Amino acid sequence: VHETPIGYKYIADRMLETDVLIGGEESGGIGYGHHIPERDALLSAMYLLEAVVQSGKDLGELNQYLRTQTGFSGAYDRIDLPLASLDVRDQLLTQLKEQTPQTVAGKAVTDVLSIDGYKFSLEDGSWLLIRFSGTEAVLRLYSEAATLDEVHKHLNWAKDWANSVS
Repeated sequence: VHETPIGYKYIADRMLETDVLIGGEESGGIGYGHHIPERDALLSAMYLLEAVVQSGKDLGELNQYLRTQTGFSGAYDRIDLPLASLDVRDQLLTQLKEQTPQTVAGKAVTDVLSIDGYKFSLEDGSWLLIRFSGTEAVLRLYSEAATLDEVHKHLNWAKDWANSVS
């Protein structure tokens, strides 16, 4: 697994640098390493139809099969939090750099990846990403966890953290 900054251009660069089978982004864009280094919805649709035909399963059954095979059973959500100004953004960035949180919503932080914002990997395998928009005064909060309730706990923790700093 290769993690890149947000934006498909970074995924495409990685696909050109190394042997990558598949690359994807949150918005649903998927590209294939053996094809062109760009998102290709038509090829994705053809692969999906091929999987349905060859397996004899419907999409729900294929989804369940993949979750069983990979062990993935998580939930995901995101919040865009408007900031009063870019000064607030700078305050939050300083806080993240100088006093990086060691816990998120009561869970220990096991790793911090800061290639595009701050992604906190948590002790239970879940994560929270705090990232700033490159074009507007907006804080983007992303989380993935076993349940939607856990995701919302992470996002609410991040909102409370941001409001306490600004």
